[in-house]
Amino acid sequence: MNVVYIVVGAVVLLWFVGGIYRKKQRKNKIIHVVVDSCTGCQRCLRKCHHNVLDRVSEEKRALVFVKNPDNCTACGDCLSSCKFNALELIEKNKK
Repeated sequence: MNVVYIVVGAVVLLWFVGGIYRKKQRKNKIIHVVVDSCTGCQRCLRKCHHNVLDRVSEEKRALVFVKNPDNCTACGDCLSSCKFNALELIEKNKK
């Protein structure tokens, strides 16, 4: 029975430490919209819970742009929703 507690404790500890590491890695990342790939489908707008992305209408099509870059937590929810690879995470100092 002690072995089970040790294994469960190790898994929880690794999960916790991994979460801290992932959070630290995301701290210097931000979302970037690849304009040539964006179709304006707005799936990413519906997935983003931090109100980072917004929509702008041009003459021929609607595009997505980063409205509030400071709110971006680099969680990746919008990345997973984009079927056209129009979003990417970049370093904050590269934008």
